[in-house]
Amino acid sequence: MGFLQVLVVALPLVSPSLAADVCGASGISLQLPYFTTIKSSLNYASACGTHCISDSKCQSYAVGNGFCMHFTKATSKIVKTISFSPFKFYDRICAPVKVNSATSTTSPTATSGGDTSTITIDVGGVITTPNIQTTDSPPLPSSDVVFPTSDKSFTVTYTYEDDPLPTVVSLGTPPLEKGLPAPTAGLPDLPCVIDPTSTEDQFNILGSNFVPLVSQAGNKLQPLPAPTSEAQAKAMGAPDDYVLPAFFFQKPASAPAGIYDIVLSGKTLQYVAKTSQGGLVLTSSSTGTTPVRRNGQTIVTSIFGVDCQGRLTVTQNGSPYTWDISADGTTTTFTAGKAASNRTMVAYSLQKKAATKRKFRKRNMYTTGQAPRCPNSPPDLVAKVFPGARGLNPNGCGPANGIDFVPDFSFGSCCDGHDNCYDNCEQGTFESCNDDFHGCMRGSGCAYLDHWYTYVGHLACLKAADFYAWAVGTSKGRDAFHAATKERCGCYCNGSQGLCGRADGDYQCTSMFGTDVNNCGACGRTCSPKAKCAGGSCACMNDQCGDRCVDLRTHPSNCGSCGHKCSTGYCFEGQCYDPPPDKCVPMQGFTNGDFSQGGNAWSQCSLGCNFFGGGIDFVDQDAYFSLNGPGSADIITTAKMCPGQAYEVSFSIRRSSGNNNCDVKYKFGNRGWSQSYSFPGAGNYGTKNLGPYNAPVFQKGDSDVIVNGMSLDVSFTAQVTCTGSNVAWVVLDDFDLVPAQ
Repeated sequence: MGFLQVLVVALPLVSPSLAADVCGASGISLQLPYFTTIKSSLNYASACGTHCISDSKCQSYAVGNGFCMHFTKATSKIVKTISFSPFKFYDRICAPVKVNSATSTTSPTATSGGDTSTITIDVGGVITTPNIQTTDSPPLPSSDVVFPTSDKSFTVTYTYEDDPLPTVVSLGTPPLEKGLPAPTAGLPDLPCVIDPTSTEDQFNILGSNFVPLVSQAGNKLQPLPAPTSEAQAKAMGAPDDYVLPAFFFQKPASAPAGIYDIVLSGKTLQYVAKTSQGGLVLTSSSTGTTPVRRNGQTIVTSIFGVDCQGRLTVTQNGSPYTWDISADGTTTTFTAGKAASNRTMVAYSLQKKAATKRKFRKRNMYTTGQAPRCPNSPPDLVAKVFPGARGLNPNGCGPANGIDFVPDFSFGSCCDGHDNCYDNCEQGTFESCNDDFHGCMRGSGCAYLDHWYTYVGHLACLKAADFYAWAVGTSKGRDAFHAATKERCGCYCNGSQGLCGRADGDYQCTSMFGTDVNNCGACGRTCSPKAKCAGGSCACMNDQCGDRCVDLRTHPSNCGSCGHKCSTGYCFEGQCYDPPPDKCVPMQGFTNGDFSQGGNAWSQCSLGCNFFGGGIDFVDQDAYFSLNGPGSADIITTAKMCPGQAYEVSFSIRRSSGNNNCDVKYKFGNRGWSQSYSFPGAGNYGTKNLGPYNAPVFQKGDSDVIVNGMSLDVSFTAQVTCTGSNVAWVVLDDFDLVPAQ
């Protein structure tokens, strides 16, 4: 394979948040690996790690999608963590111990009781020094082939793939790490607990301790008295079913904005009035905002208001008053000024009570509702805790977001659960958290008061539970939900896709480890033309042989399997094909270019061999030059070429031993020599592939050709020249002469 471009992100990113000695982190790399292989014996962590520690250059390694890769830097310096990446990265220290044969050992693992259990660790086997090489595609399966019936048409249209390995055109960027934020614009308006402009929105009046007011004989209201016996409590019925007086707001014609009368419903309407002494009475009509004298008392009715959370306010002549149940619990009082605790009488909505049992149905728990955690686009986003988010932060029933007036009827654990639900990105929605909170308060929060002798306390607790649940369902509660979402949650694509975006903020869910050549291993990572994306890696479109992309079905030098050359120059469906020629058919120009038949069709020293000692041998399917001291030697063969046809020549060279400097050049017929190509230096014994290079074009009638039927015989000479007084052993191999594409 070529470079594994799937791993690289070329960005000025913040340093990855990885500690030293990382073992098994999922992510993508900021650096290209210097070694890659898809050998099955190395594509698992223990074997790849053992391979790494045998090479001092390797500081970290990675496995995934069948690859083993080595890097020159530690994981913390090159890796950007991505949870859904198929690649896992390891520092050198994570590699298993090198042993002489495949084996396993055991290691104790501490558990929560101080006990130990045993796990098996694969420590691999003996490996050799890393050999950075490419991996060929496997041979095609054998099959019966029906060759073309129109040979002439086949030869005229015959083409085959032969391209360099893919590269990365654009390295791209990592997906959005913290996800998309929750939408805060365009959300539905949340209604207040009470709408004072609607006479249909009726309510009970409760004290700040949530004990309700009831009407007594005459024109008075007072807190609900407690039953004095179990029989009396039973006669009152279940607290939830106890019928309380209903009130509504009425707007006086002359009252300023936000000032209303409170009217007691019934056959005869009665108005709640404040006396000049701070007491409360009921009267038959509104007084407006100006006090009047009735029944021996100075009273005023048009003084009431209500905030969005249902808290009743009292304002007379621009001055605030606090209205609440008296300290002895027997009556109510109006006190000048606003209470520092913000505790006052509240309006308990009868409409909301009736609507409490209605369920909220959602198509998608993350993108619908009154406070969705995720936007609708791209579709099917899910909310998750983003990296580096704060932990859970329950704070009981203390004051927060303006909701500071509800007494704690043992609601503490319910409040903590509500806070944690708001923090639960994956499961908590605004509606479900509030519903669960409501149920918790009415259940465990009030159950301890379910006795006849605490009848009024139980009723007050149930009313408080309802009221508190409605209060957190207003905009104040939604603000708290949004704050928790902002501090903990991001919106991500479902499954293994990543959020890839553009400068205009238009994000899309993209599969970076699939087949998308425009997002191959990273957002916007683009493979070169004539490449595909396989598992997030830019790869050859069809097959790979050495450092070339080919198609084993049609390539004349890799027909059916890598290295299988067709002497006819034609490959059809993975098998060599010899069409009967009606003209010169371009094909492989060298009869024995790979020396698989020894020195057949080759001769030596046609130009003269001048060196102190040694010679040329055709052994081991190579042309082997052994030269003592300075000098040169050549080999020659006959190339078969078509008139007017362009060809490309390629071959390989390597040093077997010695330290003299050597190079090689070649020529066709009497045409000029090519440039000289240097053999690898002393101590470097790797193979060096040369070409393809353009060969001269020959015509019938040229002085340096021999017409042989429809083709031309052209001499081909390769000359090796060495300098220095020592010795050199060098090799020529794999001469290839094919029609130019």
